[in-house]
Amino acid sequence: MYLKITLLFFITTLLSFNTTKVFVSENFPSGQKSAEGWMAGSKKMDYWHYYHKNGILKSKGNYTNNLKNGYWFFYDLQGNKYKEGHFINDVYSKWWIYYKPNNIKEKCLFQKDGITRFCLVYNNNKLVKASKYKDDFFVQQWTSISSFKHDNPQFSF
Repeated sequence: MYLKITLLFFITTLLSFNTTKVFVSENFPSGQKSAEGWMAGSKKMDYWHYYHKNGILKSKGNYTNNLKNGYWFFYDLQGNKYKEGHFINDVYSKWWIYYKPNNIKEKCLFQKDGITRFCLVYNNNKLVKASKYKDDFFVQQWTSISSFKHDNPQFSF
């Protein structure tokens, strides 16, 4: 009995290390490419690209065991980058940058919960205000950086 269990464990372990990666391409019903990237077994791995229905790049980034990990980029229907940032195991983390019209940019630091973020808003590269969001809902805004620092001493720039 012990020999059968040990042998089964050995074979299972050997097969899991020998999973071949294959490059796959996915399509919309129209036939237009919707995504492409690497699979190991049934899991997305390494670099992936996603496309809008018009063929323009929608997003790109890395997967580890079917979870977004590392730095990702996102683009609108015209191909303009509108956000970029880090994922850790499919959860928003670290700093994200959001590009807005009229030369406005938000740099947001996600907290460990992955849903609370503090955002610094820049207009023409000048810091103009700070905001707090939770679950994508606006919580509070500061128009003075000194008042923001006073209310959030744990936050570091």
